[in-house]
Amino acid sequence: MKTSPALKVAAVLAASLGVVLSARAELPVYEVAKTRTPIKVDGKLDEPAWEKAASMGKFTLTANGADAPVETEAKIVYDDKFLYFAFRCPDKNIVAKLKERDAGLWEEEVVEVFLQADPGQRSYIELEVNPLGTLLDIYLLDTRKAIPHRSWNSAKIKWAVDVDGSVNGKDGDTGWTCEIALPMEDVVTAPHLPPHVGDTWRLNIYRIEKLPAPAFIAWSPTGANDFHIPGKFGKIVFTNKQVP
Repeated sequence: MKTSPALKVAAVLAASLGVVLSARAELPVYEVAKTRTPIKVDGKLDEPAWEKAASMGKFTLTANGADAPVETEAKIVYDDKFLYFAFRCPDKNIVAKLKERDAGLWEEEVVEVFLQADPGQRSYIELEVNPLGTLLDIYLLDTRKAIPHRSWNSAKIKWAVDVDGSVNGKDGDTGWTCEIALPMEDVVTAPHLPPHVGDTWRLNIYRIEKLPAPAFIAWSPTGANDFHIPGKFGKIVFTNKQVP
């Protein structure tokens, strides 16, 4: 039986719409294990908890989900006081210059965390660390509407990097690693603190590369070279799985 042109067009549109809807629904989900031992935040990622924690999976280009030019690995664990992040960033030409806290780190190579503990509220926390170990911490009341970022600093946050390279942009580097410990007490919109097993928060993790060519990389692609799209944040679920 022949299919009319109109039906063919309708089928194509329906299929296309199905792909779009599917893409919107397929946000990444990461199950966060609980560490029995507080992480020593020195940037080295040598704790047993990091060895046992699951990787968050593949990072891709922020704008379209295509393969990124460099690999990025991230892991998360928690305890009653902190949410811990680990980053492993292979990089043959590491570059960074900014050394002052709350400088515009988004202008250079950096890893970033965007955390929204209650999707029913529009506020979220943004954290950035560059290969020199400089921190930017921001509390946003709405999309791109931050408390002036030099006036809000987390009092108990911990962070560190470990670099195998020169951080001068020349070839020959191997990469860098980073640890961040965000105090649970900063996450004031969370339904429960410490989080209960099964609690789900929204989160995205990004990386910016500058050399040899600029690249915007994400755990959950946003569909644009824009990190501030909470609707595209992935999900983290707190579990009772234990790591050392």
